Amino acid sequence: MVIKTLAVALSSVLLAGCVTVGPDYKAPVEAPVTLQGAAAPVYSTESPVATWWAQFDDPVLEQLVHAALADNLDLRVSISRVQQARAVFVERRLDQAPHVTAGGSYDRRKQPDALAGGERVFSESYQLGFDAGWELDLFGRQRRAAEAARADLDAEWANLADAQVLVAAEVARNYFELRGTQKRIAVAEQTLGNLRDTQKLTETRWELGAGSELDVQSSRARLKAIEADIPLLEVAQTQSRHRLAVLLGQRPESLDGLLAPREVPAFAKELPLGDTRELLRQRADVRAAERRLAAASARVGVATADLFPRLSLTGFVGFLGGDANGLVNSNNKAWSLTPSLSWAAFDFGTVRARLKATKAEADGVAAQYEQAVLLALEDTENSLTRYAKQQARLAIVAEQAEAARRAESLAQIRYREGSEDFLTLLDAQRTQLSADDALAAAEAEVNVSVVAVYKALGGWGQAAQPTVALAN
Repeated sequence: MVIKTLAVALSSVLLAGCVTVGPDYKAPVEAPVTLQGAAAPVYSTESPVATWWAQFDDPVLEQLVHAALADNLDLRVSISRVQQARAVFVERRLDQAPHVTAGGSYDRRKQPDALAGGERVFSESYQLGFDAGWELDLFGRQRRAAEAARADLDAEWANLADAQVLVAAEVARNYFELRGTQKRIAVAEQTLGNLRDTQKLTETRWELGAGSELDVQSSRARLKAIEADIPLLEVAQTQSRHRLAVLLGQRPESLDGLLAPREVPAFAKELPLGDTRELLRQRADVRAAERRLAAASARVGVATADLFPRLSLTGFVGFLGGDANGLVNSNNKAWSLTPSLSWAAFDFGTVRARLKATKAEADGVAAQYEQAVLLALEDTENSLTRYAKQQARLAIVAEQAEAARRAESLAQIRYREGSEDFLTLLDAQRTQLSADDALAAAEAEVNVSVVAVYKALGGWGQAAQPTVALAN
């Protein structure tokens, strides 16, 4: 009864043509994005450029970013994953076609033969030809597998684009942190020079009886405190150099000449954001999450097809004979065709359990996609707010530094004239150093915040135009 029912069902399918079971994937439709942080006056609606790092007008930064996009080892890993996914896709697509292999065999045996009265008979046989196998994709199992592999390949392409954005952003972030540290070292060394002059002055005044040992020791303590801070800054400088070298795929010492200290001003222009409503399409990580969702949906179709029968054809065409010398002639031509049918008719429990697991996996991937959308919005809003606030903070810190420098200059004059005690001068110098150090750090933070905005917006056109070539 089962065989009869199966035969009727199979005949109906063959007459009606192949079908594809499982859900037909439809990409989630996301509403246009409205970013509250984009309304700040530090942003404009002008269209940004793909090579966003060029807006800093820093040739060293441009050189570093281009070198990293060409030689970064994480990008090589991403490229290899794209190549692997592409090979899997090609394989899955070819699974829909017959597989033909060429081969030959030789069989030599001696065994009992019933026709010869059980006497042991020696025999030889030769075979040369082509074997073919083909699973007819009646219910779309192979098509769904190819669909999943295609989506996996698209996801890896998106991962590669995302990796490029991250590498460029990491290079720029570490570069600006390095420049900020170098400027803080310069501020500390300049302050150290001033403190040494003050130290000599306090010693001279004490020797002349106009000062005190308290002034001398206080000055010396402040001097040593600054000297103790410089090695920590030098450690941070070295770490940033080494991180940049790794990002460029080079040894730590290779960038010493290129990264000599130089002045890098804070970004002081309006930041062009372009059309932020399409943020989710710009973000490569969101595109990758959507493609993984498409692949998971297609795999549900693969598991669904396992509920239906599989029809396969195997065959042979070639030559078959008992003599190698005359094997390839018309008398030894041979062919065979063997259809076979398999069906999990009595194992539906296992198949349905596997299908439930695949559906549950697809539900999890759908949740991951929604999470990727929310994280993208969170990242972008935070980055926009951070840059706007860092710009406002920089203006305040710049005013603070200017006032601290003026106060230190006045305290220095009054101390030399004897109208102000040394502790007032020492406090003014401490305030000036703190203000100048904060200014150097704030300038670096502004530039780092710009990088964070670029990264949050998906690198803008950078993600759509990969700069790393993929070998065929």
